[in-house]
Amino acid sequence: MSTAATRLDVSKDKSVAEHLWCIVGSRESYARALAVGEWQGFACSITAYTHADFARALAASAEQVLTAVRGVSEWSVAQDALLAALAEHEVMHEGQIIRHMYGLDRPLPSSWRWA
Repeated sequence: MSTAATRLDVSKDKSVAEHLWCIVGSRESYARALAVGEWQGFACSITAYTHADFARALAASAEQVLTAVRGVSEWSVAQDALLAALAEHEVMHEGQIIRHMYGLDRPLPSSWRWA
């Protein structure tokens, strides 16, 4: 079984793939919300769960958020709250992925110097 599909023997555990799916979907959803200034609902474009699919979707969704932020002509309190919610959500998932990888005795990427 691949590491991405493996679950820890703890309650309410999600696979790494499920965490990544949620990160991509949140980025895409919050990018739409930032562009219009209010929540538009959650949707995720990921339909395949390979390393290449996640790498592509993570890069594309990051660019969507940056494009949405750059496109805001007048920043509002609502957009502050949306951006903060996205950051909190993503950090939470990153922490869960770190816990997952440590639990499986898997190495973390060298770029994660802070973990």
